[in-house]
Amino acid sequence: MRLTPHRVMQTLRGAGMAAGVAAVIALAGPFRYADLGLPFPDTVAHAVLFYGATLAMLTSLPRARANEVAMIAILLGGMSEVVQATFGRQMSFQDFAGDCVGVTAAYAPIAITRLRELARLHPHLTFGEIRAADRRTSRAIGARPATEQRPLA
Repeated sequence: MRLTPHRVMQTLRGAGMAAGVAAVIALAGPFRYADLGLPFPDTVAHAVLFYGATLAMLTSLPRARANEVAMIAILLGGMSEVVQATFGRQMSFQDFAGDCVGVTAAYAPIAITRLRELARLHPHLTFGEIRAADRRTSRAIGARPATEQRPLA
C-alpha cells in the first residue's frame, strides 16, 4: 500500500469519526471529571480537548475554510454543554469558555498567516474591497459582476 495524501486524509477522517463517537459516549455516560484524576481543572481539559479537535478538523477537512471550521468547533463546544445539561450533568459557561480558548489557540496561527498574506498582496485595500474582489464569495442571485454591468441610460 502506497502512502498518499488521500490515504492519510481517509485515516484522519476515520479517526475523527471514532473520536466523535467516543466524545458522545463520554458526554452521555455516567463518567465524572473527578474520576479521571487529572492534575488540572476541567476548564483546562476543555481547552486542550478543543485545541486538538480543531486541529484534527482543520487537517481532515482541507477544502473547508478555516474560519468556518473554527465556528463549527465553537458551535460544537456550546452544543456539548447543552448535551451535558440534557443528560443531568452540569452545564458550565467556564467549560464553554475553555472550549473557545482551545479553538482560538488552534485558529490564531492561520488567521495571522492570512493577515500577513493580505498585507503583502493588497496592502492598500480595505477589507471590504478585498472581500468584494474575492472570487470565492457568493454573489446575489441575478447580480452581475462589475465588469458586466451596463451603464445607466
